[in-house]
Amino acid sequence: MPRDLPDNLRLLCSYHHSIADVCRKLGMNRSQFNRYLNGQTLPSLRLMRKICDFFGVEEAELLMPHGQFKELVRLKPQGVGIEIDKNVIMFEAEKVIQDSRSKLDAYAGYYFSYYNSMSNPGKILKSLTKIYRTPFSMNIKTLEVIGEQNHDGFTCKYEGACFTLGDRLFITAMETLTRNEAIQIILYPSYTNRIRYLSGVMSGVAAHASRPPTATQIVLQFLGTNVDIRKSLGLCGLLLPGDDRIPADVQRMISGDLREGTHLLEAAPI
Repeated sequence: MPRDLPDNLRLLCSYHHSIADVCRKLGMNRSQFNRYLNGQTLPSLRLMRKICDFFGVEEAELLMPHGQFKELVRLKPQGVGIEIDKNVIMFEAEKVIQDSRSKLDAYAGYYFSYYNSMSNPGKILKSLTKIYRTPFSMNIKTLEVIGEQNHDGFTCKYEGACFTLGDRLFITAMETLTRNEAIQIILYPSYTNRIRYLSGVMSGVAAHASRPPTATQIVLQFLGTNVDIRKSLGLCGLLLPGDDRIPADVQRMISGDLREGTHLLEAAPI
């Protein structure tokens, strides 16, 4: 085990109120962290990355001889502090995501997603979404076919994470083919044992020259845990409002009506 790791960790902890404060922000058991400080054991690779990201140092730096590491930290103490503040939200988010997995198991499966197209105003985009469990989180993947149904078009792929806060479902995902957009979705949970629809609001960026930030109502229609993906994708694409391939309930929930007397766009109750 690297002999300087415990001393280097103790030095970094000295920039915080207490070791207990560090453990709380890391989401780590105090007795487990004490074993690292006492040199009894070495963090796993995953925990080592987590610790390094939290303190704003590289793994190679954390394993440096203590004298060199102390000088490195002394030369940029403010920089280290800035990194600590910047990374706190990341670790809070990781804990929220992990704690949400069991609450989201009931939502695992395939969905048709419907929303008013940001890039093709006046049309409704129907896409295929999968919510699935991983060892570390509940993830989401969405494939959008931007074109008329059963005609050629281009594809957008979004991947991200699902989590719960309060009694709402949150989804944050990035478009992974062009990497120039992220979306945020907030959904009502299902209040019945059998999921049919999830209603919410999605915000993102319209894919045309001015790229305005945009928001619209969105509905996820549950399909099941096993589907014919090729056939399901064949049913996706741009549709006109009133098309009978859009369920009447969905059409109502993405009508885009503002709450009366306000300028607020809200998710439609199911």
